Amino acid sequence: MTSEIAPARVVGKGPTRIIAVTGWMGDHHLFDPFVPSIDPTRFSFALLDARGYGTRIRSDGPYTVEQIADDIIACANGLGWDRIHVVGHSMAGMSAQRLLVDATDRISSVVLLAPVPASGAKIDEQRRRMLLSAIHVPEARQKLINANTGGVRSDEWVADLCSTSISGTRPDVLEAYMSSWTGPGFAEEIGPVSVPVRVIIGEMDPGAVPQRLRETIGAWFPNFELQVLKGCGHYPMWEEPSVLAEALFSKLD
Repeated sequence: MTSEIAPARVVGKGPTRIIAVTGWMGDHHLFDPFVPSIDPTRFSFALLDARGYGTRIRSDGPYTVEQIADDIIACANGLGWDRIHVVGHSMAGMSAQRLLVDATDRISSVVLLAPVPASGAKIDEQRRRMLLSAIHVPEARQKLINANTGGVRSDEWVADLCSTSISGTRPDVLEAYMSSWTGPGFAEEIGPVSVPVRVIIGEMDPGAVPQRLRETIGAWFPNFELQVLKGCGHYPMWEEPSVLAEALFSKLD
């Protein structure tokens, strides 16, 4: 792991401190529709880009889920935050689980939003080719986003999300992160953990299967809760930000 002070966009000055990282396909701007739902008197909400994304698009790697976890702690240290809640979306949900191996004493709770389990995502060769195409071909990326949000949104809506994804990422970095979150993972390193682990998924997300998440994340972490959001797919912060806000903030103090 390499170290640097990880900068973040911080919204609010409240006593409940949260660091959130988006997943594989976008930078912190994926949270833009969600930001108005943040109560600035209750929360200090830090939106951190993974290395190679957004405000850190020129940052050196390694581009791994483990490095994202390390950078979340570096961000907390830079902000002077001792204990934090962590929101990890998709790929970064795997990173949040890594923190429950490496830095449990710093974590008040984790919220895993449409997460990849600590065991990594198991994909076949056809799926791998499709994801690689989405990295390099805008039309393929738009098709992937449409599938991951249930195919119910307008072409303009999907194109807007795709444009945000493209502007905040680099193809070489996307390929590196894909190798990380589809790798063997670290589930065997997880020990007894009492930290609350909440999984929030959208009902239209084809990759978030409740039973599979119960059998993996639910089996590893005893203080586990799963919530399914109606009207959402893989990007609830963009799709239905008020629905996500109600689910997310109801148990964070």
